[in-house]
Amino acid sequence: MNVLYRWGHWLLAVLLLTGCAATPAPTTSLYEASAALGTEQTLRQLYSWPNSAESPQSLTDTIHHYTWQSGTRDGLPDLAVTVWNDLGNYSATIRSSDWRVLDYGRRLPRFLAIGQLGVDATTRLKTAGLWNDKEWRFFLPLGLALTEQRSVQLLHFPPDYSLPAQDYLGSKTSQRWESLLQENGVAAAEVTLYEAIVDIAPIAAPASAGSTLEATYPYYAPYARRLLEFLLQRDSGAARPVVAYGYPVRQWLQQQYGVTLKVLDTAQLDLGHAQAAVIAANHPSFIWYVKEQGYDAAEQVMYQDLVAACWQAAMGNNPDANATLTRDTCRDSWRDRPQQVCVLTWQQAFDKSTEEAQQLCRSGKPAPTAAKVDLETLERQLLQ
Repeated sequence: MNVLYRWGHWLLAVLLLTGCAATPAPTTSLYEASAALGTEQTLRQLYSWPNSAESPQSLTDTIHHYTWQSGTRDGLPDLAVTVWNDLGNYSATIRSSDWRVLDYGRRLPRFLAIGQLGVDATTRLKTAGLWNDKEWRFFLPLGLALTEQRSVQLLHFPPDYSLPAQDYLGSKTSQRWESLLQENGVAAAEVTLYEAIVDIAPIAAPASAGSTLEATYPYYAPYARRLLEFLLQRDSGAARPVVAYGYPVRQWLQQQYGVTLKVLDTAQLDLGHAQAAVIAANHPSFIWYVKEQGYDAAEQVMYQDLVAACWQAAMGNNPDANATLTRDTCRDSWRDRPQQVCVLTWQQAFDKSTEEAQQLCRSGKPAPTAAKVDLETLERQLLQ
């Protein structure tokens, strides 16, 4: 008994000294994955630690937070995460009653290895004098679905407030798109499976950054391509589908993959080992700028967004489906629901309550009509 007592105190001392962050393990039978993460110096950069000047979190705490977020967003039940710091070398153990947690043992280190390409690109940008130290911070898409993702969202850059908030999906743009996925039948509990994100500029920056990031794209291209292909790859069959949001992303696809797209165009990305279906969509925030052009323009954007989210939901469930036929089915489906499009336009673009929106739509304002605004030209102007 004395030996066990002394051993327990010794183990507690070791845990305190090595900086282990852990969550209580459930009592059910668990599968366990272990992953070597890297050195402290490497992980400080990969996890952008500290995430804010005021944060009391240790690096161990920060890694634990994002690993737990990923497991939760992958839908892994009975999740338990432990992060170890052994003399400056970090590793993680992830447990779940779902055997699919075992994929974390290989995928988490691969994700971080790809992230190192982004760190290296950031260093080169700083050396070239192209980095804005006052407003920019490197930020990997941490805490997102990593093993069970059903689609990938190709975006421009994360908003600057996402990093100190430690929530890559904690933005109005992500929340709006989640609502559109739910309008297309995705269960609220599963929506994060559709939100594996790759940003062509992995920089937490103000919303106004826009075209100021353009010079960074060539530097980050190897990172973004590798991460995109990593997240799209499936063990068999077609690759996962990807949604490309906004004009800068469409231009990037043209430069990197030779694919020219307008909103709601579909194509195939050649990943070498497989083909991935892609659809072009508006940026989720575009509707809030378009509303200044009037209801008709906002409604057209809403209709396009609903069709793109419909395609994402359908292709996420069946990546082997025909991308163009799926898009056409989604177009027809939402064309047949003008009142619902109308209500959602008033709600999301003009901040009307459900009751107010329904009344406006009943009063004769509007079934979908062709907008008089050239939306693509407007989007380019907003980026300048």
